[in-house]
Amino acid sequence: MDNLSKHQSVLGLGLILGIVLAAMSIVEKNNISDQNWAAKIEDQVIPKEKYQMQLEGLAKDKRSPLTKKDEEYVLERMIEEELLIKRAIDLGMLENNPMARGTIVQQMIKNIVAEGSRKEPRENELIEFFKENIGFFTKANRLRVKQIYFSEEELGDKTFDKAENAFFRLLEGERFEDVALTGSRSALMIPDTLMTLSKVREYIGPSLMREAQLLKPGQFTEPKKVSGGFKIIFLVDKENAVQPEYADIRNTVLSEFSKRRDDQSLRQYLDNLKKWYDITRNLKE
Repeated sequence: MDNLSKHQSVLGLGLILGIVLAAMSIVEKNNISDQNWAAKIEDQVIPKEKYQMQLEGLAKDKRSPLTKKDEEYVLERMIEEELLIKRAIDLGMLENNPMARGTIVQQMIKNIVAEGSRKEPRENELIEFFKENIGFFTKANRLRVKQIYFSEEELGDKTFDKAENAFFRLLEGERFEDVALTGSRSALMIPDTLMTLSKVREYIGPSLMREAQLLKPGQFTEPKKVSGGFKIIFLVDKENAVQPEYADIRNTVLSEFSKRRDDQSLRQYLDNLKKWYDITRNLKE
């Protein structure tokens, strides 16, 4: 990339950042007295406080005291920045430039979230949040299951009879491995190991996973109707989840509490915006 292209890219990014700052600070027009502004660009003002902050920043970078020329230089740069921002807005960059719009949206979200995060949660709030969401913070149960599948495509009208017969054989105490031989060979192979509930759900589906959770090792379900046939689920082993102590995972609780609070703050702010502005939707039926 040549120097001109680099210069244009930097200028473009500067414009976008300037637009963001302008949009975020909502530069005051009528509420600043004659003593509190450093410059005016038509009806837009540069607050003297903002100007003083720029001077202080320059003073920290300089070894010698600021001169009158330095003060004039800082003000001119600020005026030029406001002019570029104003021109960018006039040219419709907020409406037509995806990069500018995306930057502003992200900055707005950060500001909204930061506003809601200023207040640290009390300890009793975190403890209450932990208790209300104990399931979220508890490690998932692990199950080791097997299944016998009876395919209607293979067995036709005898599918349920075969499944029921297998169920009664299990009730009579026959080994699962022996009874499983009567099932269809098209059954999905389940790993012979303890698996998390989400993994078990991938193999047998959510409803049968919930059935398996209620079983004790060695127990099995009645024949359950599934797509294409019937299944019997056999629980080989299970590992019960151990509820964590709050003190052991306090940082995790705080992180999740903050995340949900931020989400709630943003959602509430957006809901308020929809009340503040007149919105007309024109979706086709």
